[in-house]
Amino acid sequence: MSTLLLYFFRFLIIGSIAILFIGLFKPEWLRYRGKQPDLLMTFVMAIGLFMAGFTGASKTYYRADANITEASKAGVIISEATYTNDISAAGCQPGAKPGETGSTDDEKTGDGIHFSVRTPSNYKDTIAHPLLMVYAPAGRDREEAEEHVYLTSEATAAGFVIAYADHRPLSPESAVQLAEIPKMIQEKWCVDKKRIFLTGHSDGGTVAMGTAFFNGTKHIPAAIAPSAVGMRGEDLEDRNCVKPTPVMLMHSSRDKLFPNYGKEAIEWWAKCNKCTTKTYKATDRKVPESGKAWGWENYYKQELEQKALDLKPGQPLPFTTPVPGVEGCMAYSGCKNGVQTWYCEGNGPHPEWPGRNREIISFFKAVKRIE
Repeated sequence: MSTLLLYFFRFLIIGSIAILFIGLFKPEWLRYRGKQPDLLMTFVMAIGLFMAGFTGASKTYYRADANITEASKAGVIISEATYTNDISAAGCQPGAKPGETGSTDDEKTGDGIHFSVRTPSNYKDTIAHPLLMVYAPAGRDREEAEEHVYLTSEATAAGFVIAYADHRPLSPESAVQLAEIPKMIQEKWCVDKKRIFLTGHSDGGTVAMGTAFFNGTKHIPAAIAPSAVGMRGEDLEDRNCVKPTPVMLMHSSRDKLFPNYGKEAIEWWAKCNKCTTKTYKATDRKVPESGKAWGWENYYKQELEQKALDLKPGQPLPFTTPVPGVEGCMAYSGCKNGVQTWYCEGNGPHPEWPGRNREIISFFKAVKRIE
């Protein structure tokens, strides 16, 4: 991303607003070749500058660098899997699953959601494969999602079947509809229903995380790895905890759309997973003076200020330790059943996929299959 170019487009936006106000209140200040433009011309100039600035700024804000572009090109190539004992599970009868080997692009749910499926190039229809479901960010279809996260090559090489779904506007109904896709894939491809994993970015990450705790869908994922989720702590306060679930949550310290949502969300998961987390004592709260009803407004002030410091971007979360060999990822300890609960912080803009593909696949492969 070119910072100077971004500032230039922002300057155009500010300039357009300035021209509009000058044209309305001080038109005599505007001169072009000795002539004063009328109000209509001033309005057209302001709108033109605003549109140029807005369009340019939005495109400049997220422009993938050369490394991301090359990774995206290589990441959509289907790989040959090395079948090992940790992948193989109770399989399927020969010919029982009609799904094709390689790329399938025209699958559709009963609600009209299109999705695509990728298998290893040497896919065996008698082996139950782990399934990695990828949900698209806002405004992207399944093809764009595949290029955005470039997980196909890494996943198929590890013996996964991987699928990509078109984006749907966020709502509980759309999340439930998207959650139907893994079941549909199981009907055509040999998939281990105990090893279904979910990921996605932005809206896609929010769908992946919501599926893991919504009633009616929480039984689906064995683990999740959402990125840039749009849920913060207060959105989760009234949610009931689910069974301990391995979570690898990725978020950027420079995410301006959902600032610091990731740390708040992973704290909720850590508590649900019964990990060792920081406890804020009720005795530390400031009791209001007698007779001053408004004093209750400050009852939680000290606790909230301390929480804000504990969750500050760029700082490690309380009671977490670095994950060996995985830069930028912190793990909670003492979690029930030993489930991994990771928070991985990046430094890219909100639209940028964190690119931790190898780590995501390794995280999912390490999840123990529960009968």
